[in-house]
Amino acid sequence: MKGDYVDWVKKYNEWMHQPDLDARLKKELLLIEKESEKEDRFYDYLAFGTGGIRGQLGVGTNRMNIYTIKRTAKGLAQFIADQGVEAMKAGVVIGYDNRYQSREFAEWTARVLASAGVHVSLMARMCPTPELAFLVRELHTFAGVMITASHNPGDYNGFKVYGNDGGQITLEMAGELSKLLSAIDDELTIKADSLISYILAGDVDLLDEQADALYLKCLAEVSQNKELAKQAGSQLSILYTPLHGTGEALITKGLAHAGFTHLTVLASQADGDPGFSTTTFPNPEVRTAFDLSVETAVSDGAELILGTDPDSDRLGVVLMENKVPVYLNGNQVGVLLLSYLIEEAVRQRKDLSDYFIAKTIVTSDLGKKLAEKYQLEVRETLTGFKYIGEQIKVAEKEGSKIFLFGYEESNGYLIKPFVRDKDAIQAALLMAELSLACKQNDLTLTQKLEQIYEEFGFFLEELDTIEFPGKIGLQKMSDLISLIRQTPIMEIGHKKVLIKEDYLTGDKLFMATGRTERLELPKSDVIKFVFQDDSWICIRPSGTEPKCKIYYSTCAGSYEESSTDMLAMKQSFQSLINDLNREPVYQTL
Repeated sequence: MKGDYVDWVKKYNEWMHQPDLDARLKKELLLIEKESEKEDRFYDYLAFGTGGIRGQLGVGTNRMNIYTIKRTAKGLAQFIADQGVEAMKAGVVIGYDNRYQSREFAEWTARVLASAGVHVSLMARMCPTPELAFLVRELHTFAGVMITASHNPGDYNGFKVYGNDGGQITLEMAGELSKLLSAIDDELTIKADSLISYILAGDVDLLDEQADALYLKCLAEVSQNKELAKQAGSQLSILYTPLHGTGEALITKGLAHAGFTHLTVLASQADGDPGFSTTTFPNPEVRTAFDLSVETAVSDGAELILGTDPDSDRLGVVLMENKVPVYLNGNQVGVLLLSYLIEEAVRQRKDLSDYFIAKTIVTSDLGKKLAEKYQLEVRETLTGFKYIGEQIKVAEKEGSKIFLFGYEESNGYLIKPFVRDKDAIQAALLMAELSLACKQNDLTLTQKLEQIYEEFGFFLEELDTIEFPGKIGLQKMSDLISLIRQTPIMEIGHKKVLIKEDYLTGDKLFMATGRTERLELPKSDVIKFVFQDDSWICIRPSGTEPKCKIYYSTCAGSYEESSTDMLAMKQSFQSLINDLNREPVYQTL
């Protein structure tokens, strides 16, 4: 946890005088001159958050490197050993993406775990995160580890842990791992034998093509209308970009097998380049990530652009209508996929009252309105796909509702629960099928979305991210959230606040009467302001980084009215934050 280390000078000197310190890291360490930078790198270990650790690559305990990886692997090994011999035999499956040092980190994780008697199944080449999550369930391992920093910039990497249900670890398991790690300060002296020695001894198995085959067999079940894709899939022109990441093999094979044979991969972004040389930010939520794809689609005539982030758990979609790009955000993609799933369920005469969908509290309520029309149960969760995965587990345990769809605004979607995390490969296949179905009916996806808006209201969503840099960044962010929590806020942007939901205290406050109800979700440092017209604002600080996200959602009878409301609401709330904070965090409004 932050603050555990106070004597950063001692830790810095330990690294400086370690005789066999990795040569690359020693060189980097010698180049550091500023005391403030030394302190930032050594004042603490990278925090183990709700799913693992993530941070910038580099030298120091507060950076991602082989020593922080070995320390984390040692903590995981101890946790598994504490569960008993059967847990150690079930072991861990490990995957990694294309990032700098990902393979090295994965191999060190395997070596440390094997040295502690934990059996390991290691991917022999880079793989998508959803495939790793799938393999945890398929191989019945005790846990999974994915070396990835998802959609973060190229100088980041991470260590993500999955539980034996294939979902991200529970808060309880994360807490136990964090406690174990707090007692480990010998990261420089953690040793293990060579990887090949563990492979020869049978302690580490290597996985390759057989893992892909297992996943692809399940992927075929995502298709809702197999005959449509088989008969007409070649009529849809698709351009796909992996954004230098891991998605190419499974997406191209999966779509081709379904019948989508008119698929082109953007060659300049299919090389696994860890530096992401053709894009400044490898995140399909960001429009600029599609700059090269759009150029190619204009010249080649592609109708649909699909893009996945480096570890292929997030999907971005761009429609090409008369060679003009239409960028869909995560909420829009989610509601389109949900609409198609509902239509297909109706066509197949399924009783939708037997099913449920799951969405996060910062995801647009448009999907909720659509689902409720068809008597679908809607389960809302805290932010993070782990909570959606948990709802699938709860439903299976209760023997109640059947999972139909889960999604979040940050381009994460899940259709079939053979994976318990967001899966861009599944979503890419379903989006291709939806696009084809619309084309067969002389309907564009834009027109489809307009039909949904006309019926349920024009929902718009925007996101702001505020950064609080430096060692005291987390404290500054915490102070701001506390001020917002303590300040009576009755009106924002000429809209009266109807409800204030404080997920840390667990209170739902009705502002007009002062009446309170208890929120059913677990406690989390999140505050949400809800207005009478279904608009809302939600502020959520990161648990591991000095960043704070503010989500805005408006709903009105027209796009113009919703846009006007959005501008007024954002300007009002930004001014409020600047007034509350000692230093303006919004430089321009």
